[in-house]
Amino acid sequence: MTGFRVLTAPEAAEALGAARARGFLGLDPVTQNDDLLARELTERQARVFGAGTAVLGCVLNPDNPRQAVVACTTDDPAPLAAFVEFLHRHLRCTSFIAHTTDARAAVLTECGFTRIGTLADHVYRGGRYHDEYVFHRAVEGRCAG
Repeated sequence: MTGFRVLTAPEAAEALGAARARGFLGLDPVTQNDDLLARELTERQARVFGAGTAVLGCVLNPDNPRQAVVACTTDDPAPLAAFVEFLHRHLRCTSFIAHTTDARAAVLTECGFTRIGTLADHVYRGGRYHDEYVFHRAVEGRCAG
């Protein structure tokens, strides 16, 4: 899959709001307005892309720029798998972290991520606390270059 298009912070905020993508890179477009989302994405130096109807994003670890926290808004594993490959080839990332509280865990597993931990009662939504699951994927081999 190719065809990633770069989204500006305001475009990303609008797309995340439309997708109601709770937890996308730690943000919540259900409770945060577009201006706040755009400001948070900018402050975190998030890189957000569109691929069809999916929104994908990453934030590089400032202490290890070869590691990225990734997020997606789709239940289709193909865009996320392509995104990880894109980040590996173009940003030379070799380690990926993802967080989820929902069924997207299956998507992460299909894309080669392994669940490495649980943050018990970490997220408060819908009047109660929810566990957040932490996933990791390492990409072996040399980066394309």
